[in-house]
Amino acid sequence: MDVELDAEQSAALRKALKSYLSDLRMEIADTDNPTYRRELRDERASLETVVEKLNEAAKNSPSAPGSSEVTVRWVSIWAVDE
Repeated sequence: MDVELDAEQSAALRKALKSYLSDLRMEIADTDNPTYRRELRDERASLETVVEKLNEAAKNSPSAPGSSEVTVRWVSIWAVDE
């Protein structure tokens, strides 16, 4: 299944990721448990990579050079808690 986000949804996702990453940095700083801190750092690194890839894709979009829009294709999906 393909998931497409319009410009407004993409902006909301970017804002949510940036906010979460900021909160995650504070959580890492406040965590005393070394194992949990390592897990949080790994999560932060993964999400920062996602943001970098999305930003790079937007910069290099062949359909709209200079545009901040990019089409994202999910190649795997997470389980939805019901």
